[in-house]
Amino acid sequence: MKKTVQFIILLAIVYQLPATDIFQSVRIWNTEQSTLQQLHDLGIPLDHVQIKQGVFIDVVANKEQTFRLTELGIPHDILINDMTQYFLDRNVLEVSRDFELGSMQGNYTFSEVVEKIDTLAILYPDIVAEKDSIGTSIEGRTIWAFKVSDNPEQDEDEAEVLYTGITHAREPLGMMNQFYFVQWLCENYTINEIAEYLVNERELWFIPVVNPDGYVYNQTIAPNGGGMHRKNRRDTGCGNGTQRGIDLNRNYGYEWGADNSGSSPNPCSSTFRGDSAFSEPETQAVRDFIFANEFSNVQHYHSYSNVLIHSWGDGSLPAEPDLTTIREIGWEMTKFNGYQVGTGYETIGYGVNGDAVDWSYADAGLISYTPEVGSYQDNFWPPENRVIPLCQDQLYSNKIFGFVGGADHIIYTAETEEQQGDTIQFNITIQNRGLQDSDGDVLVEALPYNNTSSILTYDNNAGPLAARSTSTINISMVAAGSLPNGSEVGMVITLHDNSSFVRTDTVTVITGIPMSIFTDDAEEGMGQWSTYNWGIVLSDPATGDHAITDSPAGNYSNNDASAIALSSPLSFTSVDYPLVRFSAKWDIESNYDFVRFQISTDGMHWTSLTGLYTESGAGQGTQNSDEQGYDGQSGWVEEEVDLSAYAGESAVYFRFILTTDGGVTRDGFYFDDFSIQGYLNYLPGDLDDNGDIDIFDVLNIVELILSDDNLNDYQQTTADVNFDGEVNIYDVLALVDIILSN
Repeated sequence: MKKTVQFIILLAIVYQLPATDIFQSVRIWNTEQSTLQQLHDLGIPLDHVQIKQGVFIDVVANKEQTFRLTELGIPHDILINDMTQYFLDRNVLEVSRDFELGSMQGNYTFSEVVEKIDTLAILYPDIVAEKDSIGTSIEGRTIWAFKVSDNPEQDEDEAEVLYTGITHAREPLGMMNQFYFVQWLCENYTINEIAEYLVNERELWFIPVVNPDGYVYNQTIAPNGGGMHRKNRRDTGCGNGTQRGIDLNRNYGYEWGADNSGSSPNPCSSTFRGDSAFSEPETQAVRDFIFANEFSNVQHYHSYSNVLIHSWGDGSLPAEPDLTTIREIGWEMTKFNGYQVGTGYETIGYGVNGDAVDWSYADAGLISYTPEVGSYQDNFWPPENRVIPLCQDQLYSNKIFGFVGGADHIIYTAETEEQQGDTIQFNITIQNRGLQDSDGDVLVEALPYNNTSSILTYDNNAGPLAARSTSTINISMVAAGSLPNGSEVGMVITLHDNSSFVRTDTVTVITGIPMSIFTDDAEEGMGQWSTYNWGIVLSDPATGDHAITDSPAGNYSNNDASAIALSSPLSFTSVDYPLVRFSAKWDIESNYDFVRFQISTDGMHWTSLTGLYTESGAGQGTQNSDEQGYDGQSGWVEEEVDLSAYAGESAVYFRFILTTDGGVTRDGFYFDDFSIQGYLNYLPGDLDDNGDIDIFDVLNIVELILSDDNLNDYQQTTADVNFDGEVNIYDVLALVDIILSN
């Protein structure tokens, strides 16, 4: 009995985690460059931080590093004392019948990863290949890859795409979302045209775990999830804990060791780059596997930050045309998850060298990205009930990434020339947005959108399209002459080459001439607006001499809320397809302060609107995650907001509202050339409702004015030709002017 007790005590001592293995969330109350360099020198990684410029930066540090902060006199607060325990305490269990979760806080352990690959190959042998060993880790574990394709054991002449995960051992979502995507492909292969196409026409390769040793070590120290080891497990003379190892995402060959900011020469640092480029068997395995295949593109998955990072790691931009290629593909990939696309400096404020994305792009010639999956709240180990939603966030992105590996044809732009009678001329620009040339000519089929129009002529062959190139075709359509103003007409266009995805899209246009409902170019003062703090400025307007801003005297204030609203509501009673346009620029603290453009139908309950340039709130500061708005920085842009959902409303109110928290102030939000237009669903002045404006309508309006009878709704609306809410002699003059100008 005595020996048993002694053994238990000894076991407890052996497995008691050292200070270097207990990680904390720490808020540093100084964001000067010298402080950031001190953090880097301490081995604290700066690639997953939350920063409020000029106020604080939240980092993840082990207890020993936190102690060193105190020794160095760097002011800080400990937000979370033990990150692993925090992840476990906040966990919310999830039971999923559709996608089986793993045993480590919803994530698969390494042995479960291997079992999952084997199971997929057994269940779907026609499209999932048996696992392929691409190398061995420093501790002798196999690094596995597997392929999804229609003839998985053959090397066909198809575009090849690569997805990798768990380069950093504490980032399991990079692996889990790959399996979620693969399972979606397998289960939908025979019932979904996208799944069928991607499997049949691509060779999709997956390396779920690049760093098996580090991942297994995390399972050893935290079997239920939450392990905070980052690097591989090479002995670097830093003990057996989490300081041991080399940061594999600083060990690739391109710009390896370019400076000591983007990577570290300190063997105990979280960003230790190793003694030489590709010194590690794990990075060698990925390198050799990429060179052994003919990939077009690769995603190296990480977590967290809700961003999609591309080259270059030093913050400079790729040369054109690659920059446009990378950004356009990235924007499409993040269309639904809202991730910011950019370099590391643009997205997380931090640079790297020796990373996988830069090497894949520069030396292997692949279009490459690092998706950082999950928010600051999700962190490295999100609660179990967040695993599937985060995987779902990446599903569209993974599909698009598969498409662009080969040829992929889309409608790039659709423009119409000025309508001539009933004929509408469309200029349709088709783009091969993919990374390989088209397989033969790109064929076009155009059919009417509905029975109110017909196709006269169109170019049905766009010719062969090289990767990323465009071609413009012309389509003539005739709309029925009896269509009322504001009718929607258009066409359904189908694009494909000999082997590309058959993509169908709809192009529509509203017939007639839109009516201006409201306009303000900021040149006549603030008479149409009610405001607190907002005002006119002369500096850098979009057009003319003036613009409107939230803080005319300088930066906006801390802990403030200020708004500007239209003085009177507008009526959309007889308006279809209302649309607001305005020029805007802004400089607003990202993730904390927010400007929202809002609408109301009662002046009390407001809804934030979605425009071309709005983004989802970050869920912190003054930004609600379920609202759209503006933050960050932008030069003048032409914003457009669809108001169709409010067509027919009798009273519609609009406002801009700026909300700020404490700490950081910026220049704020500017707008200019604000206008609202729509299509009247009646013809103003057409009192006899015959579709024409003529002298008989003038006589009818005069008769209404002279009559003592109350006007019905139709008469009131139709006779109010100048839209001032009254029927009087000014409407007669307006109608006469219309007749004479015709």
